[in-house]
Amino acid sequence: MKINWINKIKTLGLALAIIAMIPSSFTAQDGAALFKANCASCHKVLKNSTGPKLKGARALWEAEGEGEMIYEWIKNPIELVESGKSKRAGVVVNYSKSNMAAQAVTKEEMIAILDYADATPDAVPAGPAGADVLAVDGSSDASANYFLWLVVGLLVAGVVAYAALSVKRLLSSAIAEKNGEEEVVYETTKDRVNSWVYRNWRFALFLGIVIGLTLGVEGFARGYEVGTVSDYMPSQPVKYSHKLHAGEMGIDCKYCHNSAEKSKHAGIPTTNVCMNCHSTIYEGKITGTEEIAKLHVAAGFNVDERNYNYDEKGNVVEGTPIVWNKAHNMPDHVYFSHAQHVNENTGNIDCRQCHGDVKTYTLGRVSTNKEINELAKIDEKIIALEKPILTMGWCLECHNKKSVDLTKSGYYDEIHDRLKNRPDAMRRILEDDGEVSVRELGGWECAKCHY
Repeated sequence: MKINWINKIKTLGLALAIIAMIPSSFTAQDGAALFKANCASCHKVLKNSTGPKLKGARALWEAEGEGEMIYEWIKNPIELVESGKSKRAGVVVNYSKSNMAAQAVTKEEMIAILDYADATPDAVPAGPAGADVLAVDGSSDASANYFLWLVVGLLVAGVVAYAALSVKRLLSSAIAEKNGEEEVVYETTKDRVNSWVYRNWRFALFLGIVIGLTLGVEGFARGYEVGTVSDYMPSQPVKYSHKLHAGEMGIDCKYCHNSAEKSKHAGIPTTNVCMNCHSTIYEGKITGTEEIAKLHVAAGFNVDERNYNYDEKGNVVEGTPIVWNKAHNMPDHVYFSHAQHVNENTGNIDCRQCHGDVKTYTLGRVSTNKEINELAKIDEKIIALEKPILTMGWCLECHNKKSVDLTKSGYYDEIHDRLKNRPDAMRRILEDDGEVSVRELGGWECAKCHY
């Protein structure tokens, strides 16, 4: 009886050892993913940006004897500053004119983010042209290696289990020899495994189910992400800041993307649009003259003479055009018109519905459902959507939830008149919620987007 209990305890210990070897990313917070979702729009890991760099930030607070207060700062910066109890907060708040907003993250998530930042190597090799800016900065999503760590963890667990069984075999042989018993006939590894499974079939079944479900869920989740581009931020030849231009300076989106209301494409501003301001503005408060100088070269503008460079015929001698990297890419088989969605006489969709709060971005990037849904909580013009952004399901979900104002244009007036002359159709459309959705006007017809 005693030996049976000892064996059970050994088996339980071995099971716990195997479980402990499974990567902590099953339960621990992924610092890289949390950084990317909550901090990357303003902070970089290895260098100052809109906000100060995160690597070493915790050490600076600890040097002031305020190590725990950094978590209060992240939770609600203004509240900590106004309390007057933190010296470090008074220094950090002056870094930028734009105050850091309160963050809805737990202390455990904050610790994971700061641990990730502090663990990022200082020397990060430069990435290829067009590579993700966040990846070059050392803040790429580490969860891309999650499945690899799982496999490695299971292999290590297998090695540990094999070693433990081998030690047990040797101990059993030594005990038998000491007691004068017959020499133990060693089983093959396969036989030992089969024997163990047979004796502990309940636990083996449970372990198999757990591993199977884990691999299945992980595989399904990764398959579901194929083709999604959420939170994608390509590098750009000029370090343009939306937060500075659209946020602090209040420049309207349509000043630069001037064709959004009247064309399929929103348009990328030409260098001439930039020069409307930068023919007199030569230095920025963040990058100095370096980035603005790229605009001057492209436009053929001579800063010293405060004028453009002209050839013998009086034509402006322009430099190499700036090639911007596209962030939002719709598949070739999809037709999408900004004018139909943005113009106030048609869809009248707020830009933030698809692009998120661009005023908080630096370089252009694809937003995330989480960010947009946070906006929906405080702004009724924004619709909360669950499907992955820029996917077909996301478009259909919006068409199903978005109500149509039938008084905005002649097109909708015509539809309204037709419905009034068809009481059965009007009743069928309005009976559920009293509103007319895009779907109910044909917004789910394939040819609306594919033709």
